[in-house]
Amino acid sequence: MKNFLFLTFIFLFDSPVYSQIAVPLDTVFLMSGKTLVVILKDSTDEKLKMLVPKKGGFKADFIDLDLIYSVKYGSGAEVVFYKQDTLFGNYFSAHEVKCFLQGERDARASFKSSAWSTGAFITGFAAGYTQNFFLTLLTPFIYSGASTFLKVKIRPGTVSNPSYLKYDTYLLGYEKEARHHRIFQSLICGGIGIVSGFITSSIIIDYNRSHP
Repeated sequence: MKNFLFLTFIFLFDSPVYSQIAVPLDTVFLMSGKTLVVILKDSTDEKLKMLVPKKGGFKADFIDLDLIYSVKYGSGAEVVFYKQDTLFGNYFSAHEVKCFLQGERDARASFKSSAWSTGAFITGFAAGYTQNFFLTLLTPFIYSGASTFLKVKIRPGTVSNPSYLKYDTYLLGYEKEARHHRIFQSLICGGIGIVSGFITSSIIIDYNRSHP
C-alpha cells in the first residue's frame, strides 16, 4: 500500500497536467503586439529561454530580447525589457510603446468592418458575374486599397480603457491594426463575392442555353 501511494505521488508530481496546474504561467508581451503564455526559465544578454505548452507538456524555445516589450510573471510582477534608444530606432518611450501595443490589441479584439466587408462582397459579386478576367482580378485589390484612405472610427465600446484615447501612440496602434483588419476582410469577402458571382452567372447562362 505504501509503495502504491509513493508511486501515485511521483506520477502526479511528474505529470505534465500537474505541472501546468501547479506552476504559474508567465506572459510575454512582444513588440509585434502579440502575447505568449509560457514558463520562463532564464535569460542571457540576447535571448530569453522559455517553456511553451505543447499537447499536455512543454517544449523549450528561445526568443530574442529585442523582440520583447515586457514580461509579466506569474507572481504578478512585470519587467519591461524595451529601452528607448534613438540609435537603434526606438524613438518612443516605454509608456508610449505600451499604449501603441494596447491600441493594436484592442483593435484586434474588437474592431469590426461589417460595412466594408459587405461592400467588398457586393463589388466582388458584380465583378465575378461579368466573368471578365481582368475585372475579377483587379476589383478586390482596388476596393481593399481604397479602404486605406478612409479614417478609422474608434468606437468607445472597443477601447479597454478610455484614458488611452488621449495618447497619440494608442491611436496609431489602433488605426494600424484596424486598417490591416479592414484590408484583409475586404480581400476575403471580395474573393468570396467573385466566386459567388461567377457561379451565379454560369448557372444563369447554362439555364438560358438549355431553355432557349
